[in-house]
Amino acid sequence: MKQISKILTGALIAGVLMSPAVAEEMKRIAISTIVEVPALIETRDGALAALAERGYVVGVNLEVDYQNANGNMPTQQQIAKKFVGDNPDVIMPITTPTSQAVIASTDTIPIVFATVTDPIKAKLITQYKQPGGNVTGVSDAAPIVQQLDLMETIVPGLKRIGFIYNPGLDNALATLGWMKDLAGPRGIEIVESPAPTTNEVGIATRKLIGKVDAIYVPNDTTVVAALEAIIKVGQDVDMPIFAGETGAVARGAIASVGLDYLAVGEIAGNMIADILDGKKPGEIDAVIAYEVLSKFKIVVNKGSAEKMGVTIPDGLLKIATEIIE
Repeated sequence: MKQISKILTGALIAGVLMSPAVAEEMKRIAISTIVEVPALIETRDGALAALAERGYVVGVNLEVDYQNANGNMPTQQQIAKKFVGDNPDVIMPITTPTSQAVIASTDTIPIVFATVTDPIKAKLITQYKQPGGNVTGVSDAAPIVQQLDLMETIVPGLKRIGFIYNPGLDNALATLGWMKDLAGPRGIEIVESPAPTTNEVGIATRKLIGKVDAIYVPNDTTVVAALEAIIKVGQDVDMPIFAGETGAVARGAIASVGLDYLAVGEIAGNMIADILDGKKPGEIDAVIAYEVLSKFKIVVNKGSAEKMGVTIPDGLLKIATEIIE
């Protein structure tokens, strides 16, 4: 919330500097997410920062309606209907289930999705290049190759990776497929452990004990919401826990190489600005963030690694962008 406070403070300054003609035209956007976790909050904040850079400043010429569904899909659907009824200039749904709810509710209001793993599999768009219609956005598909490299560096001789996921989420299924495709040629088996609800995450984790060499937590909102339950098991039985997004490392995962979600949000924010400037969403190419961002974050948690019986190699520590003691 600090980032939004900064943006709102900047709005007061910008209000003095902007011409009356610009300040008079108030644009409205609506933003929603299924849950609030660090990566999703950063996505929102990055979008607002990019919009401010483009001259659309909260409180000056931009109104923002932000709604969090608190993990409840019926609530998310109600939020989507509310947004459609309010008829904002652009809707920005964050996460796959949020995007599906919003897109199912309107085919006229411009939509810019963000933090969606596989928008084609989720049937948000049919193609990335000029997707057509009223939808475009940003995929946060994880850089799986780099993540497998990281896991093999920390766990030599890695042969089996546990994969905890909600089978009802398209983004989790997409990540599972990519992980299997890329791990197979390395001689690594992916062992699935479904957790359809947050309450089942701990049980799904314990089922993997003795069956795998490490556990991978994908960008699955159901599973990430219960990350601490997975971390506890990892620490209790010396099981290395890795994550698909770097924000999870501060919560106890050993390490992750991933996207800067402020940067992911900035991409989406610039798309929204393009639409507010008059461009049609279907003419704006949807993108996969790791293909357009030049740098990845490498975050390691030395303290958590020690509690899981793992030592982070010195070579990795030297190139890490953040080290949590």
